[in-house]
Amino acid sequence: MFAPSDQYVPQCATHEVARGKALVVWGVVAVGVLSVLALVFLAPVALAHGYSFLALSIYQGFRYVCHQIPERSFYVAGHPLAVCARCTGIYAGLAAGVIIYPLVRSIGKIETPRREWLLLALVPMTVDFSLTFFGVWQNTHLSRFLTGALFGSVAALYIVPGLIDLARMVGAGLATRRRERQVGA
Repeated sequence: MFAPSDQYVPQCATHEVARGKALVVWGVVAVGVLSVLALVFLAPVALAHGYSFLALSIYQGFRYVCHQIPERSFYVAGHPLAVCARCTGIYAGLAAGVIIYPLVRSIGKIETPRREWLLLALVPMTVDFSLTFFGVWQNTHLSRFLTGALFGSVAALYIVPGLIDLARMVGAGLATRRRERQVGA
């Protein structure tokens, strides 16, 4: 009925995750978003240097998340990036947000800002799109990039703590299973 104290599992969640585990998760996320951003730029460079299979594979992979309209894309080495200017901004903003995250917030905190901030970060992008859609003004590559970058950087404040919390829960679940196996053995 009662378990020894060394098998006690706290019943309330802490809002501060172990710094070491949080740094590992942050590092993995940082490498991941920087890798995705690098692929955006690698596609046109690979195409320009004759690595068509690699380039077309990257373009095809990003086709699932971006319309890839050449007129709405930045160009490198004479070829469009793998995503449009707005998506480039989102990826660049997300990468910047993830990189500077530990400077802005404690790396172990898993609380996210109120959702209203994320929705507020969407407003400039929505206005930029809507004004062009309704013919009020024509947006530019720069306006698309900047509004996307704003949203991407704010999204990092939700993604990083969410993934740190997920890693904490997975780790806790594995530890519980390990204890159950030890007790049952």
